[in-house]
Amino acid sequence: MRVPLEITFAKSSSALYAHAVRLARAIAGYRRTGEGQEVVHTVRATVSLAHTATWEKLRRLMRLVSGWRSTNVSVAGHAVRYWTLSGGLAQVEACHALKLQHGPGYCSGKNTPSTEATYFGCRFCKGVSRRVDGSAHRGDSGALSSQRDSFRVDKAAIRVALEQQMRAQACLFCPAFRWQRVHADVDDLPDVIELGKASAFEVKYSEFDPKKPLGIKPKESSRHGGLVFGDGAPGRQQGPPPVRHVPNVRYTSVAGQDAALAQIKNVVELPLSHAAYFEALGVEPHGGVLLYGPPGNGKTLLAKAVATESAAHFELISGPGVLSPWVGQSEANLRRVFERARQLAPSVVLIDELDSIAPWRQDQSQQHAVQLLSQLLVLLDGLEARGRVSVVATTNRLEAIDPAVRRPGRFDYHIEVPCPDRQGRAAILRVCLAKMKTRGGCRSEYLAEQTEGFSGAELAALCREAGLHAIQRGLALGIPPRKLMICGQDFRQALVALRAKRVPEVQ
Repeated sequence: MRVPLEITFAKSSSALYAHAVRLARAIAGYRRTGEGQEVVHTVRATVSLAHTATWEKLRRLMRLVSGWRSTNVSVAGHAVRYWTLSGGLAQVEACHALKLQHGPGYCSGKNTPSTEATYFGCRFCKGVSRRVDGSAHRGDSGALSSQRDSFRVDKAAIRVALEQQMRAQACLFCPAFRWQRVHADVDDLPDVIELGKASAFEVKYSEFDPKKPLGIKPKESSRHGGLVFGDGAPGRQQGPPPVRHVPNVRYTSVAGQDAALAQIKNVVELPLSHAAYFEALGVEPHGGVLLYGPPGNGKTLLAKAVATESAAHFELISGPGVLSPWVGQSEANLRRVFERARQLAPSVVLIDELDSIAPWRQDQSQQHAVQLLSQLLVLLDGLEARGRVSVVATTNRLEAIDPAVRRPGRFDYHIEVPCPDRQGRAAILRVCLAKMKTRGGCRSEYLAEQTEGFSGAELAALCREAGLHAIQRGLALGIPPRKLMICGQDFRQALVALRAKRVPEVQ
């Protein structure tokens, strides 16, 4: 979906002001107003995330001017904070990648064509209030009958609430987002939900005033997977017991991050593998570990490796996987992950891109986002004993995480996972080349010298690109697959191609 985005900034004393003006002028939709000290630069663009080149320019400009007092960013005419928008875009991009993987049914929220949708046409359509007023029994999503035996769904109110909630959300920039699909899913809701004995729902009452109805909720004995008008709290677990999942990533697979690996061994592996020593000495294990640094340098790989070497069950928490459109369901999803980790301990819980679910609370305009963060804080504090469960989180933007999450007791260790140096790059390349069929000229030391500033992911991409060039050469020359090998020329061509794709960082 194409959405208007506007960035404005005034003349600044910053040394980067001239560079920001050059970036703004390179974007279609730029205009300048005023003169002298009153000059104002404005960039207007109507884009979706599919417009990759334009988005890269817009992001570079926003990163550059986001800290200036004169800067304003708006989406569809509504002011937004840059860090809030940036975090939302990261979630949406991850969600869209899953949509491409799972196909058209992903956005509809249907696990199979025969099941009811659990999302209103988009997994970020969440936070719609489902409360009813105590006297009039009216609410944003419907009305409870005076006899409290049925609930009439107000579809028009739900559509209005969704549009109000999403008027400046990052999901509007998703290439797959369509308001028509959201409205169609709302129209598919039943007009009336009966609350008899055969119903999957029952009246939800206030915890403070048991006589005051707040709406409806699923019955605890029901396994209804569709509509949820209530807090979405899970009932008693049904079905087969959970199965342990231990990754297959060894320490030998992690190269170029020796310092981070040594620290995470001490902080995470020791409490999981040698818990008896901690119990005998009365020493509490560390609360959690936060891995931070540029993307593509092995933060997730480190977490999987320590889980493998500790024979620990592995749980992954990501923004799109936890977020739910139903009030209270996102918090319930978090609780379920930690409960499963306790049952299958020793366990490692990885919170990938922590900044996407734990940004600064002062920047949050939606109550459900604050509630999700509060639930995470409760789980990290271990108000219910976590047992032999280690929490590892990753982030590319340490400064975007709420300080309450980063404090000691929740994440005691902050371990940097930087871009590898020359020796680290050579080690990563040796690991990659060991799996490939190469011949003379493919020296890891030479390639390490030519890849200054490359991340681990980019080095792996370099090897794949070289392999692709070798395949193209083999097809052109008619070389049989069993005789084809990757040579130095393939890597030189791959280096040229990869450098052309890299987006230069703003200095």
